[in-house]
Amino acid sequence: MSTRVKISPETLLWAAERSGLNIDSLNDIYPKAIDWIREESEPTVKQLESFAKKIHVPFGFLFLKKPPKEKLPITFYRSNGEVVKNPPLVVKDLVNQIKSKQEWIKDFLIETNYEELDFVGSLKNFKKVNSVDAAEIIRKALGFNITWYQETKKSNVFRYWIDKIEKNRIFVISTGYVTNNRRNVDVEVCKGFTLVDGFCPFIYINTNNLGGGRIFTLIHELVHVLVGSSIGIGYEPIHPSSQPLERFCDSVASEILVPTTFFKVSWNSSNDSFDNKISKIAGQYHVSKLVIAKKALDSNFIEKSDFWSFYNSYTNIPFKKKSGGDFWNSKPYEVSRKFYSYVDSALKQGKILPSNAYKLTNMKANTYEKFKKNS
Repeated sequence: MSTRVKISPETLLWAAERSGLNIDSLNDIYPKAIDWIREESEPTVKQLESFAKKIHVPFGFLFLKKPPKEKLPITFYRSNGEVVKNPPLVVKDLVNQIKSKQEWIKDFLIETNYEELDFVGSLKNFKKVNSVDAAEIIRKALGFNITWYQETKKSNVFRYWIDKIEKNRIFVISTGYVTNNRRNVDVEVCKGFTLVDGFCPFIYINTNNLGGGRIFTLIHELVHVLVGSSIGIGYEPIHPSSQPLERFCDSVASEILVPTTFFKVSWNSSNDSFDNKISKIAGQYHVSKLVIAKKALDSNFIEKSDFWSFYNSYTNIPFKKKSGGDFWNSKPYEVSRKFYSYVDSALKQGKILPSNAYKLTNMKANTYEKFKKNS
């Protein structure tokens, strides 16, 4: 006979609501849970495990008498400055998963006598720095070339920037789902976020963000690392924000990707039509057309009406994500090759068990062993 356990109805309700379910939707997904909440029956341990997996709640949480108080380490904002008060569960789980990776590697770095990164927070007084000077500070601190676009091809630009950033012990994780491809991250709530730490900053980029927005978001989040501000964004970073910090990060990201002095020469030397000029310069600097349009607005080359007309047209383009894809093309972005290298070093030193290494990198044993060779 299976052993049944008594679970707090309050905790069960919390677990359901945490997953965005009400009583009706819970009844469709796991009807037995309704009887548990009403205390008309009690679950077996096996049933409870199944329930926890179904609604993506840590199994141990269900045994608490009162629901735990969960608080994300960052706040998500929309472009109008509005706080996303209750991000979807998939976003909460994503943040917490990356936070756990950060906590592990920070302990490892401290234990192995690494020092804190001196550039983290170096632009905390951002209100006193203009975007051109800030971009130069970042280039010098992180070893970027002002003519970076001459060092790579457009097809490889995302990988190029990740490699450049990760050389500075800033970890970049880029994926569009959490744990498995059935739990997609909604770009309307989370296009990216930064978890700042003096030893090991982490940047997350949502690959569901199509149309060239990932690169600008990546550099925007990088500026947050230098400012020393952890934050999440649920809007297109190039869209004018009501927050001074976000406007600063936008401006600096634009300056790093498309230096103003070079851009003015490119713009003034072209006699093409507006659309052709935008396309040509975007190709030259390996950025989206939207970045160039915003740069033209900021440089007083076009009117606001021109920018918004272009913005509305561009953002309504139905960009399609390619189906399928090679597993080994996407896995390095999801795991972070830099993060893997530290985990593998800890494993070889006997500081962690193989099972912990697989869990930290979200890989099975055979995949873990193949990662270095295939990525």
